[in-house]
Amino acid sequence: MEQNEYKPSRIALAFFQWYCHPRFREEIEGDLTERYHMHVLKYGRGKANRLFIKEVILLFRPAVAGNIYHLTNTGTMEITNQNKRLFTILAAVVAVLLIPLIAMNFSSEVNWNVFDFLVAGILLLGTGFTLELILRKVKSMRYRILLALALFVVFLLVWAELAVGIFGSPFAGS
Repeated sequence: MEQNEYKPSRIALAFFQWYCHPRFREEIEGDLTERYHMHVLKYGRGKANRLFIKEVILLFRPAVAGNIYHLTNTGTMEITNQNKRLFTILAAVVAVLLIPLIAMNFSSEVNWNVFDFLVAGILLLGTGFTLELILRKVKSMRYRILLALALFVVFLLVWAELAVGIFGSPFAGS
């Protein structure tokens, strides 16, 4: 087969074309496809595709994206503030759950199982989505603050009950 018959991953190429600044796109894309064809000859099509995807991901950085206005100025990639908040909630939940996961590798005192992560994730997501509902539906800033504080207090009480059992309920931790 000819070298030109092989084409790199369409999804990775589309991702690259989306994030790369138009001013740099043609030159970098040419270099990427040239390296892809060299990898096809050297390693075969499967590994060449994996290396192409790896290179596209490694190129995803501010220097290549340049001015990110071109990323948000497309009809297909519009993100509202509400959706940004939802993404932030999900990212915060993942970040908080990574803390005990990483701590388990360094200390034997942190000993969570899958159920602990599941309960913590549900509690964090529930709190985050309830806060998002408050921010979307309640228009008065005063009521937003009061409801958010009440939600935060309830979250802390439930978390403390599950962790150490301050009320002595059947769900109490040790």
